[in-house]
Amino acid sequence: MSIIRKIILTGMAVIAIGAVWRANTTAQGSSSSGVITVFSHEKLDTSFSKALANGGSDLVWSHTSGNGTYGVSTHSRESAKSACKPEGCSHKDFTAVVYVVSGAATLVTGGTAKAPAPDKFGGEAIQGGESRRIGKGDMYLVPPDTIHWYKDVEATFRYIEVPVR
Repeated sequence: MSIIRKIILTGMAVIAIGAVWRANTTAQGSSSSGVITVFSHEKLDTSFSKALANGGSDLVWSHTSGNGTYGVSTHSRESAKSACKPEGCSHKDFTAVVYVVSGAATLVTGGTAKAPAPDKFGGEAIQGGESRRIGKGDMYLVPPDTIHWYKDVEATFRYIEVPVR
């Protein structure tokens, strides 16, 4: 019995190695070097300044392909003009990957509020929810249709947001 077991295990190992070899060869054959996009600190600083002047956000980069449109935006919550309203907002079709570049704020997520109006700031103030302090160097993910807002903002509160579909 042990000889049959060894033969079966050896056969399975050969099949597994062959499958991995084939997968690596196929992946290598269909890969391309791609284009690296660099966002210099000068470009990001300019974008943060535009964000502040434009009511809180600025699109740094956008690309459309057969898989959809991708973008990177900067956000600056440094004044009442660009502050996130207490009613909160949510993103319909994407998860937001957010990286805090400077400053701090209290991120409030979840809780109950009326359904958002056509503009992203509809509804009433969030009741309940979970609060957590975020600051420079923190990264977080906001799933689709998750009501969120920032309060107790410490200037200069700036973050980079990348929508992932």
